[in-house]
Amino acid sequence: MNILVPLKSWLAQRFNIDALLRGIGRHIRKPVPPHTNVFFTLGSLALLLFGLQVVTGLLMMAYYKPTVRDAYASVQFISENVPFGWLIRQVHVWGANLMVLVVFLHMLKAYVYGGYKRPREITWMLGVLTFGIVLGFGFTGSLLPWDQLAFWATTVGTQAPASLPVLGDLIGAFMRGGEEVGEATLGRFFLAHVALLPLALVVVVALHLILVRVQGTSPLQRTDEPEPTAEDTLKAGGTPFFPNHILKEGIVAYLTLGILITLAVLVPLHPGAPADPLETPEGIKPEWYFLPMFQLLKYMPEAVAVALPGVVGLLLFLLPLLDRSPERHPRCRPLAMGIGIAFLVVTLTLGVLGQVSSTTLTLFGKTYRFDARGLPHLVVPGGLEAQP
Repeated sequence: MNILVPLKSWLAQRFNIDALLRGIGRHIRKPVPPHTNVFFTLGSLALLLFGLQVVTGLLMMAYYKPTVRDAYASVQFISENVPFGWLIRQVHVWGANLMVLVVFLHMLKAYVYGGYKRPREITWMLGVLTFGIVLGFGFTGSLLPWDQLAFWATTVGTQAPASLPVLGDLIGAFMRGGEEVGEATLGRFFLAHVALLPLALVVVVALHLILVRVQGTSPLQRTDEPEPTAEDTLKAGGTPFFPNHILKEGIVAYLTLGILITLAVLVPLHPGAPADPLETPEGIKPEWYFLPMFQLLKYMPEAVAVALPGVVGLLLFLLPLLDRSPERHPRCRPLAMGIGIAFLVVTLTLGVLGQVSSTTLTLFGKTYRFDARGLPHLVVPGGLEAQP
């Protein structure tokens, strides 16, 4: 006897299952617009990567010890003694990097296609909060290995708010749990990384997904025009969400998993030397996604450089209220596209300058030393010569 039949009957006596199933089926079959390309799979890809982060993180929590004395050794134990522990950790580390990139590209896609415009303002705002939480994962997770990079990058990151007026010192002390980065800091970052931020992300993403499925994919029509019905979308060349778009998402997920495993196996990211509060290493830098903000500190007053990312984040959050133009198509929004391109250029430039700063590189047969601001100086035999 099929056990599902009596189970369905039992549930039907308590819930209106048929109506629920009809509603789910209607949303699953809802067609997506014809302009829906591979970039529209980034949302589900980010969700997949988050799932991998949860699974690998839980596996590592069985061995990780969030104390100054044992953190570094426990990470080494996971990588060297736990069966497949090295692979689990590398998937977690690389998965974190890919998740930041995918969520950023997902937001960029929504910006380009006007996905933040009416009636999807709240969906965009939840997406901005998601990106902020993902960056919080990166910031708190980077300290957990307790190596030199983790310790000193966190020291710089928690001291930076001190330049802000009124609440700056209080914010820094709250993040550290004291005057210096130490046991309390590691405990707070661990709590935030494994409990507070995951809970916040689950709530925000759940609301985001509900709105996405209820409101559907944003069309390219103006916001003052009626949104196309399912029939209109299909006539215009759209495709059903299931199975057409789901298949596209599956292919992208499969390829991304292959890239993730390849990076984890062939390009492992190992911790550096154990943290030493008495020895400051040269050229310390944060993770790549914090490099633009880190490099910004070298070009302007610290208080301005620290506050500017927060201001940019607030402007992004309020973007649906600031950009009241009814146009969605990128070709009809030259000002918005110009601002977006300028923002990308500045961000990438700061990131590159941050990456090459305080390094020596050989380019086209010549050796250059890049100073803290990323400016190159030609190294010549017998001395140092500034690049003209």
